[in-house]
Amino acid sequence: MHKISIISNPKIRGIKEIEKDFESIICGFGAKIVPCSQETELLISLGGDGTVLKGFRILPSLKTPLLGLNFGKFGFLTIDCKDRYDIIKNVLSDNFRVSPRVYLEGFISSLNSHIFIGRALNEMLVFRKDIRMVEFELTLGSTVFYFKADGMIISTPTGSTAHSFSAGGPIVFPEDRSIIVVAFAPFTATWRNCIYQGGSILLKVSRDCDIILDGQEKIDIKENETLEISIGKEIFKLLVPPYWDFWRTLKEKFSWGKGLV
Repeated sequence: MHKISIISNPKIRGIKEIEKDFESIICGFGAKIVPCSQETELLISLGGDGTVLKGFRILPSLKTPLLGLNFGKFGFLTIDCKDRYDIIKNVLSDNFRVSPRVYLEGFISSLNSHIFIGRALNEMLVFRKDIRMVEFELTLGSTVFYFKADGMIISTPTGSTAHSFSAGGPIVFPEDRSIIVVAFAPFTATWRNCIYQGGSILLKVSRDCDIILDGQEKIDIKENETLEISIGKEIFKLLVPPYWDFWRTLKEKFSWGKGLV
């Protein structure tokens, strides 16, 4: 990796100085700092999970790995970087590994169109525009489910610790290849959250809704239009240290220690 790009969260105090420090370390190892483009061989994000999600959206190619360094408050996509020099040294020496992550691709279908709306690394959230519940028609495989809810969260395993978790969804190992389907405030007991390992998911709405991609972009879906969501054909390459342990990270983030209830 000789050509490296850096993105950062401008809201973090002193981030410009931190970015310059990383640039100096990287150049000290003989690598070059370049704008994020087709020639980028590694993208480094300085911030929290939101900065990683931004990096995912601007990657010129999913063949380019991303390293998330934590300068935020609470993240599962980033790692601590107390020793900046050692982290860069290990990354440039190939002492980090790729944690392969699936992502979602979405299409909106109506009678005469099938339009690509974008990708999501964490989730696609479908939520009502007004105060009334939405009637959802959800197709999993050859089976159709009907129920009412305020919204739906269609999540990747990577996003299982994000909004999906907050809405009562299961925690799934982030390198798994599956889709998590979570109803947000469902009416009565007409739906239970599930992990789906089939093909595409079809979600038809009874009224106009918003589709929110990774909390970064909002798209309209009209009454009786169908959202088709499937796992992307490529793999997102998130760099992690060789000692990275998701379950240990989970325990530390949520303070699930011995003796805690």
